[in-house]
Amino acid sequence: MHGLPTRQEPLPVEHSGRYEIQEVLASGGMGHVHRCYDRVGQRSVAYKRLRVDHKAARTHLITLFQREYDTLVRMTHPNIVEVYEYGFDGLGPYYTMELLPGADLTKLAPLAFRDGCRLLRDVASALALLHARKLVHRDLSPNNVRLTGGGRAKLIDFGTLTNVGVATDVAGTPAFIAPECLTRNGIDQRTDLYGLGALAYWTFTGQPPVFARHIDDLRDAWQEP
Repeated sequence: MHGLPTRQEPLPVEHSGRYEIQEVLASGGMGHVHRCYDRVGQRSVAYKRLRVDHKAARTHLITLFQREYDTLVRMTHPNIVEVYEYGFDGLGPYYTMELLPGADLTKLAPLAFRDGCRLLRDVASALALLHARKLVHRDLSPNNVRLTGGGRAKLIDFGTLTNVGVATDVAGTPAFIAPECLTRNGIDQRTDLYGLGALAYWTFTGQPPVFARHIDDLRDAWQEP
């Protein structure tokens, strides 16, 4: 999820008698992630809710949101966030997932060489599973990699996930988007390998490989040495 929303809809303190919705952990143009307490499971979890302002786009975005959940629920991997329940409330679709301790890579870089290599190895391991299933993550950005308390990295936020082939949109964090994504001639596992390289640059320098705030800035940014 990228960028801050212009407004944030209030969430009920309690949802369907099961969840106590608490503070916002992350916000973006398509949704919010909150900390919440699961009364049934008796544990704290992360609660991700789709935010749709435009009714015309609602059906399409709900389909993408549910596909994200359906893909994740079929994946068991130590370096991919685990999801739990999918459902609807009065504000739209949501799903819950494990609440990860630690911080994301935006707050941790630059890392020492050994620590950075260990983190990148974990991300590459998660990608191997996605790529074996002909999927491309498309958003290997620092805010989508979280280093847990145990020192393990987990890949999160699969909202840009797509199949290998011709993508109908351009998605991701601009500085980490591969050039072929702009041509729309087709993407494959190499698209994520570009993102992994860009992520490595950030990991060891604390800087993006190119400076581009928007997708439209990329072509000029790539011309800079």
